[in-house]
Amino acid sequence: MKTLRILAPVAIAATLALGATACGSSPSPASAPSQSFAAGTTMSKIQQRGKVIVGVKFDQPMFGVKNPVSGEMEGLDIELAKRIAKDLTGSEDNIEYVEAVTANREAFLQQNKVDLILASYAVTDERKKVVAFAGPYLESGVSMMVRNDESSISTKDDLNGKPVCTTTGARAAQLLPTLAPQAKLTLFGTYSECAQALKQKRVDAVVTNESLLLGLIEQNKGDFKVVGDYLATEEYAIGSAKDDTAWHDYLDGFLKKIADNGEWKKAYDNTIGAVRPSDVTAPHITL
Repeated sequence: MKTLRILAPVAIAATLALGATACGSSPSPASAPSQSFAAGTTMSKIQQRGKVIVGVKFDQPMFGVKNPVSGEMEGLDIELAKRIAKDLTGSEDNIEYVEAVTANREAFLQQNKVDLILASYAVTDERKKVVAFAGPYLESGVSMMVRNDESSISTKDDLNGKPVCTTTGARAAQLLPTLAPQAKLTLFGTYSECAQALKQKRVDAVVTNESLLLGLIEQNKGDFKVVGDYLATEEYAIGSAKDDTAWHDYLDGFLKKIADNGEWKKAYDNTIGAVRPSDVTAPHITL
């Protein structure tokens, strides 16, 4: 189903060098976790540690963003992370957030810097070679965002000859050379940098998943718009270490559980749905 163009079952150098700014607090006492796990598993280690360490975006509206006023983390990925923390530790507050930009997500998992990645993480065959994906938890499409007064871009062909922005390591960076071979690709570490470049007319379009673009539009009211049809479809999933089968299976089971008990819909409605309300259901778990 395609609703509002979201499919339903839907700095730079320093950040790229490490990309890790942790925030969180000491584990909070709470009700008992929902289940116990075999010793040595990632789930058991998290319970013994008392918190989940999650790689998230800090500047991605509706997915993972640090509120500049309250300092609190907000977005769909944050809502899901909180529910995982509550399921494993008894409290949604038992989380350490680590900033993960597009280019360092695989490295963070391979280096065990985080337990999982919830950072608008699109599934690709290349990424599957080095990490495991649980889900998907959202399906959407790759779109183009331009300035509100832009009238010369409405199809992928219109990108040819123009400066187009996406982030280093993004799937859009792989798609654009095929979709618009003459586009002048500009890569930044974060989409907020792409939005700033678009506002300053250093680029003429930003290309990425439409759900991400909607967040940028909401954050920059009146400046941008989404144009044209989907350039491709994408699945967002939870990233975890490649060979940790038990952890992957837990995450898949968790996503199935929150789809069945209504918690996925609550998380969606509180984030993406608050900007673009639609009658959606969680995607089928296929990964």
